[in-house]
Amino acid sequence: MSTTVNLTIPDHIFTSFLRYMFVIFFSQLAPRIQTLAKLLAHHWSEYLSDKYNKPYDEALSKMAVIFIRRGDKMPEDSFWQKHQRWRNISMYVKGVVDQEKRRQINYTTIFVMTDDTTVMKSIQEYSHVGLTSSNNDESYARQHLYHREIIYNVFAPQSCFDPFIRIGFDQFLANVQFITDHASLVVGHSDSNVGRYLEEIIYVNRQHEPNVQTSTYVVNAPDSLD
Repeated sequence: MSTTVNLTIPDHIFTSFLRYMFVIFFSQLAPRIQTLAKLLAHHWSEYLSDKYNKPYDEALSKMAVIFIRRGDKMPEDSFWQKHQRWRNISMYVKGVVDQEKRRQINYTTIFVMTDDTTVMKSIQEYSHVGLTSSNNDESYARQHLYHREIIYNVFAPQSCFDPFIRIGFDQFLANVQFITDHASLVVGHSDSNVGRYLEEIIYVNRQHEPNVQTSTYVVNAPDSLD
């Protein structure tokens, strides 16, 4: 007896995305993408090494990533479908803080990957002023991002990526390579194709390490601050 499997539209989108990303993984990225990722790592390693007087090759050793994809992704985002709004930044920050408590580690540097310029500007502000200003929006994020190093793709326009233009997609690929190579933790969401890809590709690259599971390095942002 044959079994019929009916794929939904999101299934088709994700399988198409996987096929494309597998092509990227099993073939070399364009030299310009590899160069951008290496230059990005060099830029921040040199900056952090000089600022904190630490060895160059350890500068990114405690780097977490916050990945926030908004743009046109409302139909794919379970939180949006339920609440008609995006997860706020504090929920992603709580994902980092929860993992710090569980793993007994302090992620001193956070790389932000987003397509939303307001997200980037807000995170930078929270890191600089925390709760010391008259603004009290996103108090959880302000409290826990204060004085952390917020880094980003310095080669991307407005510190973000726009996947719908050539330069933006190049920077997106450079971000993915940089995160794959250097992230100790990624907080995003598996509603996103990119979030699921990062989960799988980082696991594949690091599965030889002891006790590594698919959720070891990539976790979902919570849906509340409780």
